[in-house]
Amino acid sequence: MVMSSQQLQSLALLEERIERAVELIARLKGQRQRSEEEAARLLESEKVLERRLEALADENRELLEEGRRLRARNEEWVRFEHDRDEIRTRIDGMLAKFEELEI
Repeated sequence: MVMSSQQLQSLALLEERIERAVELIARLKGQRQRSEEEAARLLESEKVLERRLEALADENRELLEEGRRLRARNEEWVRFEHDRDEIRTRIDGMLAKFEELEI
């Protein structure tokens, strides 16, 4: 069977289309592979960020608790200073009365 030039040309076009399709499939496979690798990298990055977020949340809770303790100690210190000033005032008053008696 002898092929005509038109049949040979059609066969050449078909071969060319098949080559382009094969190249496109190979390119798409490569892109899919890169996309899967990028997705895996992003998932790992997300896990790292989630662990960091948990660590920061823990640290924040600790700092809030420490702040609460410091505020409580500050309030205690303010009461102490108030009591000390009141005692000092009373002592000064008593000393003044003793000085009056000695006159």
